[in-house]
Formats: sequence, C-alpha cells, structure tokens
Amino acid sequence: MIEITKIIEWDMGHRVPNHRSKCRNLHGHRYRMEMTISGKIIDKPGDSSEGMVLDFGDLKSTMMMKIHDTLDHGCMIYDQDLLLTGFFESCAHENLRVIKVPFIPTAENIAEWCFEQLCNSIPAGVKIVNIRLYETPNSWADYKPDGSID
Repeated sequence: MIEITKIIEWDMGHRVPNHRSKCRNLHGHRYRMEMTISGKIIDKPGDSSEGMVLDFGDLKSTMMMKIHDTLDHGCMIYDQDLLLTGFFESCAHENLRVIKVPFIPTAENIAEWCFEQLCNSIPAGVKIVNIRLYETPNSWADYKPDGSID
C-alpha cells in the first residue's frame, strides 16, 4: 500500500462555550486539513490515473466540495450553545453561514466531523488513514478512523 496526502485550508469561526480561558469567546482560525489516504497503485495500462493511488486533482475536488465549500467563512457552533444559537437566530435575515453541529467545535471534534463528511466519497479500494486538522500552525488534532494513534 502507498499513502498520499492532500491539503486544503479555510477560514472559520467557532467558540468552546465551557472553556475556562479565552477560547470561550467567539473567534476564528485559518484551518488547515491534511487528509492521508492509502491504496494500491493503479496499474491499468492507459488509465488516466495509471501509477497513482488516486489523482490529486480528484482528491482535492472532493475535499473542497465536502469541507471547504461548506465551512469557509462560516461559523461552526454547538447546537446547545444557547448564546450563539440565539444570536444567529436573531439575525437569520442576514443569511450568515452558520454550521450547527451536535458537538463542541474543538479541533478534535472537527477532525472527526471532516472524516464523516469524506468517508463515503472515497473510491472503493482507497482508505482514509488520517485526518490532521491544524487549528493554528503549532496546534493540531489527528483523527485515525481505525482508532490507532501512533
């Protein structure tokens, strides 16, 4: 098996409502997601993807559609965060991009959410090995669907 990785980035706001420090304030990040997949090299002679596990362009298109285009310049909020749900409901006429989720939007939970958005869009014979989500250049969470953490 060979592993390949593709990276996308987006800007998004969030807050961690129960946090003891400044992260309970509404704020934003430049998120960076690395998705690593594994599979066999395509060896079908004459195939457009011969010699590849998956075409990087196809992988990017899927990641952009499922993650970037859904989250970029939006605000992910916990659906039980009464402060933010109330605020965004009061300005619903503004057509703001709000992504309500059933979890507190930490890097760990967002990484798992990204996996869930992508797992059914990966071709047969290819497996997502890791989702690495950078919340800052120095802080990230890894989600490994098989549960193993190196």
